[in-house]
Amino acid sequence: MEPFISVVVPLLDEEPYIERLARSLLDQDYPEDRSEILMADGGSSDRTLEILRSVDREGRIRVLENPRRTAPAALNVLLAATCGEVITRVDAHSYVAPDYLRTIARVMEESGESVVGGPVRMEADTPFRRALVEALYSRIGVGSVPYRTLRTRAYVESLQTGSFRREVFEKVGPFDESLAVVEDLDMNTRIREAGYRLLLDPSIRFYYYPRPDLASLCRQIVMVGRVKARILRKHPAIFKLKYVLPSAFVLALAASVAAIAARPLGAPRLAAAAGAGFLAVYGAIVAGFAAVKSVKLGTEAVRLLAILPALHIGYGLGFLRGAIEAAILRGGGPAAS
Repeated sequence: MEPFISVVVPLLDEEPYIERLARSLLDQDYPEDRSEILMADGGSSDRTLEILRSVDREGRIRVLENPRRTAPAALNVLLAATCGEVITRVDAHSYVAPDYLRTIARVMEESGESVVGGPVRMEADTPFRRALVEALYSRIGVGSVPYRTLRTRAYVESLQTGSFRREVFEKVGPFDESLAVVEDLDMNTRIREAGYRLLLDPSIRFYYYPRPDLASLCRQIVMVGRVKARILRKHPAIFKLKYVLPSAFVLALAASVAAIAARPLGAPRLAAAAGAGFLAVYGAIVAGFAAVKSVKLGTEAVRLLAILPALHIGYGLGFLRGAIEAAILRGGGPAAS
């Protein structure tokens, strides 16, 4: 008999995405009596719940309240309400393939693993998103992330959205509600520390909508950097050089600008020249990447001239702030906003 699967989804103002997500979950080829769908709403002020009710006319989706509003708080509310043998998290900014639940059950049975997930397939449905996706999948953007780039079955360090046997949460505990974002990195780290392996299988298909514009991307990437610094303080063993490179870049950028600006005031000529050279090299790298991608994107590639610096500077600034909060303020950090 198929395992009973609980699908959990945090919600907050998901009007552009909720209809497609809900329909994809309701149209699964998995037996209805072997699954449940639960969503926790953090007080949406748009038409999220109205649209959800219009799609779910049979009342198959159970909606709970999430007074703390954040994703980790929502997940803990949902975990406490589930009754499935397997719990699968789905992001609200996504939708899943018709065989999503069936494939999760199959991969778990075949592999014997307790944690499985699929690679992120990003929806590039607008000019901005098409450019952003090119940046996110590149090494120059945010570095190579296996759960984005792998297309073969493999064990990985983290999954963006995973499916877990209930025993996993019974062993490692709930999500850390002090983290506003990237709570999955913290949870995945704790799961690996508990002795479980994370299996990525490309046959588990879900599709994710990245941020729709530059402003929302900047807000997100600053918060990601800020919280990741706190997670590294909590789990120093997961440190990688790529986590701190953007902050080093921001410091070098600030020093370069300061050296150039101070030249009329008598600052050393060599320092100003080095600063100008640093800026020129970075500008050439960004422009070169955009030029290469223009073969695929055409004129849309010009957006990369803003997207790449936003990713680098936003993450770097966020990480610096998070590191200061973690070190000086003893872990004080970002509440959700």
